[in-house]
Amino acid sequence: MFGKLFHKDKITEERIVAPVSGTAKDVTDVPDPVFSQKMIGEGMAVDPEPVTQQVVAPVDGEVIQLAETGHAFGIRSIMGEEVLVHIGLDTVELKGEGFRVLGKVGDHVKTGDPIIEADFAHIREKGKGIIVPVVITNSHSGVFQFEWAQPEKAVAGETVLFTSTLSK
Repeated sequence: MFGKLFHKDKITEERIVAPVSGTAKDVTDVPDPVFSQKMIGEGMAVDPEPVTQQVVAPVDGEVIQLAETGHAFGIRSIMGEEVLVHIGLDTVELKGEGFRVLGKVGDHVKTGDPIIEADFAHIREKGKGIIVPVVITNSHSGVFQFEWAQPEKAVAGETVLFTSTLSK
């Protein structure tokens, strides 16, 4: 079943959706130079509503990275993109407080599948930023081209943040 689902030659375009509900932002607006200067890669961000939310898979693929603290996860998409979802800023310092891990490394996920549950009100109360960058960590390879959707409001698992295509 997964052989067909993850056959890279068949897919040339992917839509990356919001992993949380909130206000969509350009990654250059993230108040952390690692993200805003695109050191990690191209992407967008969502400033989430400060409530408890499930953080969902922004694309179909395989979970290849999942921080023990629940503050970040990575998915390798069917097309080969390495998508990092970082939940908040400096949230690793919370040592898992405010996060509940729902998935695991090796899970094959569909867009919208829950990976983490985050209590954004608690994270904010602890003095941490709650913005959620979504970046393609292998975007510097030149293999992918991006089209930015620039939505204002984002709904988790539904609103397209950007579309990636394979470069020709």
